[in-house]
Amino acid sequence: MKFARCMYWFVGLVVCLVSAAFAGPAIEERLTGTVLFVGMGDSLTHGTMDATNNWVNTRSAYLQHLADALAFVLPIRFSQPYYGFREQRLRPFVVPTNIGIDGSDIFSLEGIEYYKRVGAPESYVTDAYLCNSATPLAFQDDYDKVMYPLNRIARKSVSQIDAGLTLLKLQAEEYPGAPALVLLWIGNNDTSLAALGTGGSNPSFLPLPVGAISKEITPALLEVLEQGLSSGQLSLEPYSQQAIERNMTDITDFDRQFNHILARLHQENPMPVGTTTFCVLTLPYYSAVGYLFDSEDIEWYLKQIDPSYQVPSTFKRVTEPGQPITNPFNGDRISLFTFASMYALMNSGYSPEQVNEILEKDGVQQDGLVLSEEEQQLIMSRIDAYNQIIRTASSAYEDVVLIDIGSYLNSVLGGKTAVTVSGKTLSRKWSRGSAFSLDGVHPGYAAQALIANHILSAINVRFQVNAPLIDVEGVFASDPYVDRDGDGWVPGPGYPAHGLTELLFLFTDPNDQDFSVKAHLPPNFWRELSRILLKELLDIPGLKALKQGDALPAS
Repeated sequence: MKFARCMYWFVGLVVCLVSAAFAGPAIEERLTGTVLFVGMGDSLTHGTMDATNNWVNTRSAYLQHLADALAFVLPIRFSQPYYGFREQRLRPFVVPTNIGIDGSDIFSLEGIEYYKRVGAPESYVTDAYLCNSATPLAFQDDYDKVMYPLNRIARKSVSQIDAGLTLLKLQAEEYPGAPALVLLWIGNNDTSLAALGTGGSNPSFLPLPVGAISKEITPALLEVLEQGLSSGQLSLEPYSQQAIERNMTDITDFDRQFNHILARLHQENPMPVGTTTFCVLTLPYYSAVGYLFDSEDIEWYLKQIDPSYQVPSTFKRVTEPGQPITNPFNGDRISLFTFASMYALMNSGYSPEQVNEILEKDGVQQDGLVLSEEEQQLIMSRIDAYNQIIRTASSAYEDVVLIDIGSYLNSVLGGKTAVTVSGKTLSRKWSRGSAFSLDGVHPGYAAQALIANHILSAINVRFQVNAPLIDVEGVFASDPYVDRDGDGWVPGPGYPAHGLTELLFLFTDPNDQDFSVKAHLPPNFWRELSRILLKELLDIPGLKALKQGDALPAS
């Protein structure tokens, strides 16, 4: 038995190595320079787009742009933890220097689960936020897939902070006296669940109008939703004062943890004094992402199906009906999930009155699915507090460069600073704004290039180098998230989809050169929606038991 088990693992390892060697991008890993470049943070740093991670997205994200530009003026050592299209790690034995991980917040950066977001009495260290796999065959999550083999090098389980310190230790040993540049962009996910209305546990939040779509979805999905609600594992009302407060990190907790993180990076850094520079970035307003639809957004799309459609009077506007909303930080909002349900219902023949019951019942707004202007302001004020903490903490260290990317993005997405590329002005509007990928949260190609240029400009000034800025026009020319015909839909990228990305890809433009050709939902849309959401829901720990036996009705 022992021999058979060993042979099983040996064969599996060989398969893993062979597949890693021949899959993925045919590019050279840049590991030959002397200046270490490390990226730490969340999905923005990892390179997430379309709610998925793969090498195409990562190669098109801001951190890769930075590395490519800096390589013109510095001998950069930089490496990506590339994923395949099924989110499997490619080349898992290449040591990554981009260790940003999708979903990371200020606590998970150190391997800690923040108590409020999971309904626990106190925060705790969890293996879920540590890289602790002995081999690629044992990968359990993104923390394993991104940071491996840094845990093997450190000879212990590593958090993202531990992995960063391990990279600095390697730099000190292999290139004594050579410098390192560490970029840290963290804190976005300390309010993201509150703004997006998704995630967390005990319960997990989902901004889905189940009552309105119950006749369309499959019995299996409906059964899981009902059991999740009855057991307290799910909540379909994420936009309440209580839910929003629960899903945001307390200001005092953020203050203590952010200062602790900076202190660790300095106290435990094994490199000689003066050889490491930390670039720390501020946070933009999450309420300005394309994922959140205002009244003008909703009417723009639903009028394509029924020109008579108008949002209910209880859904707060900042202008008169039919007039554009000029301030993206005012007015009520709904999530992309809620909007997609409304669009699909109207596409299935439901009347405007029936569709609007998602937003209003008997003349009263359905608050649980609507992020009100007041709730939006609460989230923005929390982000303001975080940014003040980031500024104050960063000012205590001479080797920390503060880059105010948050204010820049707020200005661009808010329309205060107009950014026009090839005649098109980028905006926060979902697909028609040409700034976001299909998930409405992560920037598209052109916006990633703009982020890189803003950071590069700050680095050029601080270090008196002349790294070339990214050609945004050139990036824009092949950006799949640009609405070129102005119909509100984009073609999206060409890679295969799985998971929630499959759902997003149903809302793409089959011909972005023809305004009359728009996204066309397939006849089996509701079955596809049910299949995709069912798989996602069954990954929630409290609902996993429903995978067993005959717990679910036929789909």
